[in-house]
Amino acid sequence: RLLRAFSNITLTIIEARGQRFGYVPPLNPLQQEIMSLLGLPSDIYSNLVDNSS
Repeated sequence: RLLRAFSNITLTIIEARGQRFGYVPPLNPLQQEIMSLLGLPSDIYSNLVDNSS
């Protein structure tokens, strides 16, 4: 059940004119609460964009 809460996460990467752009939608409140309860920093998710380039 825990993983199911994150099943809708997407990472979109677009490459245009030699540059790569990434986007992840914001976490919903349940996902944010799970991350907090697990002691994970909130930016671990948003950093997926930086690490995908």
